[in-house]
Amino acid sequence: MKRVSINPETLISRIQAGATSNDIAGPANALGLALTTGDTGSVGIGGLTLGGGIGFMVRKHGLTIDNLLSAQVVLASGEIVTAIETEYPDLFWAIRGGGGNFGIVTEFTFQLAPVGMILGGDLMLPATKEVIRGYQEYAATAPDELSTIANIMHAPPAPYVPQDCIGELVLSILVVWIGDPEEGNRALAPLRALATPVADVVGVMPYPAIYKFTAHQEMQHGASVRSMFS
Repeated sequence: MKRVSINPETLISRIQAGATSNDIAGPANALGLALTTGDTGSVGIGGLTLGGGIGFMVRKHGLTIDNLLSAQVVLASGEIVTAIETEYPDLFWAIRGGGGNFGIVTEFTFQLAPVGMILGGDLMLPATKEVIRGYQEYAATAPDELSTIANIMHAPPAPYVPQDCIGELVLSILVVWIGDPEEGNRALAPLRALATPVADVVGVMPYPAIYKFTAHQEMQHGASVRSMFS
């Protein structure tokens, strides 16, 4: 259930529900295309899409689900239908955030976007109050071409992090700019001006390369999460 097919003329891709972000990113990039998907290459297209789908191009190209054209759904009766806006519109609405238990989606059809090389990477800044506040204020008004995913964390032993900075509290900003790299660098200038970067490895790269910065998140691990209302 991981087949990916792309029509380079219509920019439409059919993706089976078991595929991951990596499965679509590579073939699409080879054609100068991309689909905005999750923040890690191992994220499954099925769960991502039915949950909305925040990714590295969300400001420019919306959520993953915003690019959904149709879905093949197995109903409780065993019937296989294709839900689109004009056929089974209620079902098409339901699988795009209406809840669960409407059926099992086995294949998605997406509209891809023309995306060549991007300006992307990690801009790591000291996690001071001023930097965090400055990032939040600028991110809200930044051009749509600039999408960022930021984490407050202890600087990891990544190859690009100076040895004497490992363990320091930092604001790691993963950056993707869609468009002219020179314009992208101008758009990033306000963030770079917030403080002297701990590390700045933002550069021109193919879109799938951004997943190298989150590859460590693909490793299986155990976790316990608790939440409550008070």
